[in-house]
Amino acid sequence: MRKKVTLVVLALIVTATMLFAAGGAEKGTAKQEKVKLTLWAEFITPERTEFVERMAKEYERLNPNVSVEVTPLPDKADKKILTAYEAGQGPDIFLSSGPDVTSQANGGYIIPLNSFFDRWDEKDRILASAIETVKDLDMSGEQNLYYIPNGISVTVIWVRSDWMQDVGMDGIVTWDDFFLAAEKMTDKANRRYGVAIRGGAGGAKFLERQMYAYSGINSLFDENGICTLNDPKHVEFVERYFSMYKKYTSEGDLNYGWTELSASFDSGHSGMIIHNLGSAADHVKAFNNDLTKFEAIGMPLNHRGTSMNLMLQPGGLTISSTCKYPEQAFDFVTFMTTGDAGSEYAQLWGVIPVDTQVLENASWIRDTPWFKASADLLLDENTLFYNQYAWLPGRNALYNQIDIESQYIMVGQMTAKEMLDNWAKACQESYDNVFGR
Repeated sequence: MRKKVTLVVLALIVTATMLFAAGGAEKGTAKQEKVKLTLWAEFITPERTEFVERMAKEYERLNPNVSVEVTPLPDKADKKILTAYEAGQGPDIFLSSGPDVTSQANGGYIIPLNSFFDRWDEKDRILASAIETVKDLDMSGEQNLYYIPNGISVTVIWVRSDWMQDVGMDGIVTWDDFFLAAEKMTDKANRRYGVAIRGGAGGAKFLERQMYAYSGINSLFDENGICTLNDPKHVEFVERYFSMYKKYTSEGDLNYGWTELSASFDSGHSGMIIHNLGSAADHVKAFNNDLTKFEAIGMPLNHRGTSMNLMLQPGGLTISSTCKYPEQAFDFVTFMTTGDAGSEYAQLWGVIPVDTQVLENASWIRDTPWFKASADLLLDENTLFYNQYAWLPGRNALYNQIDIESQYIMVGQMTAKEMLDNWAKACQESYDNVFGR
C-alpha cells in the first residue's frame, strides 16, 4: 500500500513539474512575443527624421522583442492626427512639436500617464516644473499627465552686452534694472534705442508673460477662480512698459511683429528685445558669431525675489488609448526623453532638455551661453512658472484683440487699466462658462 501511494505521489509530482515547465515555456514565449509600436513624428525635417529613425533602431537593439515603426509628418498635423484617431487608425505614440492636449484628451484619444510616470524609477530626473506645467493643461482640473515633455523653452530678454558695458551697467537682475537699461542705452542721435516693443501681431502673448514675471503672481486665476490679469501690479507694469514707447523705442514699434523686432535688434537699432531661444541662430548670424555682443537672460527678479516665467513646451510624446502595449510604449517614451536621445533631440529642435542630468552635464549646454543661462535658470530654486490656462476657450482670439488695444495704449487712446479690465472680463466669462459658475 505504501508503495502504491508513493508511486501516486511521484506521478503527481512529475505531472505538476511537466505542467509547470509547460506553463513556464508558454510564459517565456509570451515574453519573447514581438511587440510592434507605431510612432508618428510631427513637423520634422529630413535631419530630424534621421534622428528619430536612428533612435528607434537603437531602442530595438536594446529591446529585441520590440519594433518601432516611424512615420514622419513634415507639416503641422493637428487635423491629420485627430482624423486618424477618430477612425481608430492613429499611432501608438505621437511625437509632437506642440501637443494639442486638450482636443486629444477630450476626444479620449490619449491616456493619462500619471500611473506610468509615478512607477518609473527615474522620474526624479525630469524637471518637476515641466511635469507640473503639463498637468496644468488638463482642463478637468484633475492634473492628468497626458504627455511627457522632451523639450522646453523659456522667454528670455536678448540684450546687447556690449551696449550695457558702454553705459556702465554690469547686467540686469531686477525689473528696475531692465527699465534703467532701456533708458541708459538709448541714444536717439545715433538711432540707438534701449528696447524694442512688439506693438503689432503677437505682442499680447509676450506682454502677458512680462506682466506675470513682474508681479510674481503664479496663475491666471486665483484660488477663488478670479482672473488676475488686471491685478494692480499688472497695471503698474503695463503703464511703465508702454511709457517707453517713442521715449526709449523707435516710433515704428507701434506695428512691430516678430520680423521687425528681430531686425531691429540684429541691425543694431535696439538694445533689448523679448523673445525665446528660437531666435538664437538669427542673432549669431547677425553678429558674425561674436558672442561678446549679445546674450540671453531670464526674466528679472520681481519684488517677491522670484523669477516668474511661462514654460513653453514645444515637444512631447503621447500614448494613444488604442495602444495594445502601453507599458512598452511608455518605456520608449522615457528612452526618447532622457540621456543621449533626449540631449540630441533638444539640440536638433533648439530647446532645453527636461532631463536634469543632461541639463547639468551636457557640454553643448555649458558651451552655449544662452542654453547655459536657461539651464541655470531652470535649475534655480527661485525660478517659478505661472499657469496661463492655455486651454481656456477663446484665448488665442482674445490675444489678437489685446494686440489692438495695446496699440491704443501706446498712442494714448486707452489706459492700461481699461485694457486689462477688458482682458480680465473676457477671460473670466470664458472660465465661468467652462466651470458653470
